[in-house]
Amino acid sequence: MTEEQQPAGDDAAATQKLDTAAKSAATTGKSEAATTGKSEAAPSEETAWDRSRGRRITVRSLIAVATVLGFVSIFAVWAKTQLLDTNQWTKTSSQLLENKAIRDQTATYLTDQLYANVDVTGELQSRLPGNLKLLAPAAAAGLRNLVQSAAEDALASPAVQAIWADANRAAHQEFVKIINGGGPNVSTQGGVVTLNLQRVLTKVGDRVGIPSGLLAKIPSSAANIVIFKSKQLKTAQDAAKALKALALVLPILVFAMFVLAVWLAQGHRRQTLLGVGFAFIVAGFLVLIARRIIGGEVTSTLASEAAVRPAANAAWDIGTSLLRTLGIQAVIIGIGVLIAGWLGGPSKPATAFRRMIAPYLRDRPEIAYGVVAALLLVFILWAPLPAARRPLFVLFLIAVSILGVVVLRRETESEFPAQAEAGTPVTVASDAGGTGKDAPPAPPPPAGGGPTASGS
Repeated sequence: MTEEQQPAGDDAAATQKLDTAAKSAATTGKSEAATTGKSEAAPSEETAWDRSRGRRITVRSLIAVATVLGFVSIFAVWAKTQLLDTNQWTKTSSQLLENKAIRDQTATYLTDQLYANVDVTGELQSRLPGNLKLLAPAAAAGLRNLVQSAAEDALASPAVQAIWADANRAAHQEFVKIINGGGPNVSTQGGVVTLNLQRVLTKVGDRVGIPSGLLAKIPSSAANIVIFKSKQLKTAQDAAKALKALALVLPILVFAMFVLAVWLAQGHRRQTLLGVGFAFIVAGFLVLIARRIIGGEVTSTLASEAAVRPAANAAWDIGTSLLRTLGIQAVIIGIGVLIAGWLGGPSKPATAFRRMIAPYLRDRPEIAYGVVAALLLVFILWAPLPAARRPLFVLFLIAVSILGVVVLRRETESEFPAQAEAGTPVTVASDAGGTGKDAPPAPPPPAGGGPTASGS
């Protein structure tokens, strides 16, 4: 019995040694393969961003220059819209008259024009009896306060404000004609281009009870506001042409530079996209800061008297409200770009969000594009930003949104493939020739811990 069991015991021991050696060789092979794989993969993982220092400098320079040009472009768009867009001009002028401080100063100006062009004291003397003519100067002075108060009330009425808006709209349309090279209804005689507010002055006179006969005596030169001198007309025309060009070219150039920077940053595009978002935010905040600093200097220079400073501050705030909106718009766009870059990042919330929307992006693209289209439609109809009314910006936003969905779909399909989510086994090639069928399970090891030698 002992002699029969001895060979089997030797065979088992030999088999165990062979298994141990095989496992050791396999472990060593895996370690060497891993080491070799890492050494071979290291060069392939190096991106164009890592290899080229010039590319990194170019990308960062593009973002820096685009930030500066974006700052300038915001001012160009504001100046062009504020000065050359009649609808914006009319809207701003109406807002100016709705402000009480400005309305009071306008009433003072119109009262001064009435008294400068109508001999109120002489008219009162001609109407008073002989023994009361001496009271005419005092009565005229007292009447001035009444005219001032009545003018303020008249300017606050919707009817006079509508006349004010119509006068500004008509004047600005003619002003634009002059800037564009011609227009017969805006006079440049006497060396100045003027805005005639005589109709507003007459309406105020009617409201305060001045007889029509006196109003008819007001000369046509009364209540004329100088826009600019005719010797500056050529300069204004050149400036208007430059504003139009800058307002059109600079925004396109800024967006193109940002897109080029992201495209060049191969292997570093998500981080570059975050840099673009920060650039928008920086440009927007710089505009808001510059608006505040320049406004303080302008109002303190033009409004040296404390009495008119509230009106000057209000005029600056209203006149640059579009500039403020454009600055905030840049900040909002930057925040949106930052969110887009963050959603493509490796953080757990971003990954969880991509996993949640993966079935819709991967398997139901019509739902993904439908949601984006609905959001764009709401944005355009709501128009929370001035750019939402501009066809060029809308087309750009649509193109960027479609591109974003395409990129996000590709990333999601690579990160969360349908087969992995469904739990199906990964296919492998067969040793016989790579049929691609599922590999069969390995057979269980034989009982007894290894092969046994035959007794024969």
